Amino acid sequence: MTEIIDGIAHVTAAEAAIELSTTETRVLMLLKQKALQGTLSDQGWFITKASLDNYELHGESAQQQPACRSACTASRCGCH
Repeated sequence: MTEIIDGIAHVTAAEAAIELSTTETRVLMLLKQKALQGTLSDQGWFITKASLDNYELHGESAQQQPACRSACTASRCGCH
């Protein structure tokens, strides 16, 4: 379920884990590594849908934004 926070679409860490076929712990590690972006609230972590979509397209290289923007070939990612 998408939650709008400050005008930006977010999903819970649990939903992000399901979408990435991983665990919530891994999602939190990806947040710490800045491979995903999110917001901590009283209800827990919420991951931006845009960063989740970007991570799904680019995987571990998603955190390397400048290289992605210049060398990306994914037509739908919007990073260039």
